[in-house]
Amino acid sequence: MAAIPPAPSLPGEARLEVFVFPGALLPDRTLEEDNKFSDAYRLEFLGKKMSELAYMEVLRNRWPKVTSQQLRPSVPGTHALLRLSSILNIMNIPPQIPELPVEAHLEIFLQWSGHSENLDPHNKFSNGRRLEVLGREMAEVAYLDIMNKRWPRVTAEQLIILINATLHGLMEKAVLAYDWKHRVRVIGNPPREYLDLQSAQESHRLFRTYAGAVYVEHGYDILRDWISALTAL
Repeated sequence: MAAIPPAPSLPGEARLEVFVFPGALLPDRTLEEDNKFSDAYRLEFLGKKMSELAYMEVLRNRWPKVTSQQLRPSVPGTHALLRLSSILNIMNIPPQIPELPVEAHLEIFLQWSGHSENLDPHNKFSNGRRLEVLGREMAEVAYLDIMNKRWPRVTAEQLIILINATLHGLMEKAVLAYDWKHRVRVIGNPPREYLDLQSAQESHRLFRTYAGAVYVEHGYDILRDWISALTAL
C-alpha cells in the first residue's frame, strides 16, 4: 500500500478555520485584514476551485492524449474532486498483458457445442475447462503471495478474508479493462453455465482461463507479476 504523504503544515489561525465548525463561529463574520485565512467559507470556495484546477493538471500530465471533453467534469450536483476522481477508474489503463498464442485464445474466447473435452497431446492449452481450473488455483496462489508480501503482519485468517473479499473484484475489473467479453464468440449451444456473457461468473471464467494459459505459457513468476500489476486497477 502506498504511503500517504504528509499534509503541508498550517498555522493555528488556519487550523481554527479548518477544524472549528463554522456554526460555532460568529454569524456574518467580516474578513479580518490581519488574518489571511479568514474565513472558512471563503477558504472552502477557494479550495474547491484550486483543487479542481490542480487535479485537472495532474490528470492532463498523466494522460496527455486525453481530450478536454473527457477531462471536463460533467455530472451535475457532484463535487468536482469526486467527479474527476471517477475519471481514474474510467481511464485506468491496464498493465501490458502476457502474450499468448492462437491456440490459447481459441480455448479462452471460443465457446461452441462441439468442443471436445479430450486433451490434445499436441496442444498444451487444451482444453478450456482444464485451463480454467488451473488458472483458478494458480491465480489464488499468486494473489495470496502478493497480499502476504504487501501486508506481512496480518494473520492467516485475516489474509484469507482479504483475498475472498477482493479477488473476484480484481477479476471483474481486469476483464472489463481488457474488454474481453466483446472477444467471446459463441457457436451452437455451449454449456448452459456459459450462456450469460454479462454475468460475473463469465468474468471469473475468462480471467481464470487466461491465467491458466499464462501459467502454462510463461510460468508462475510472470503470472504473479501480471496479477500484482492488476491490483492497481
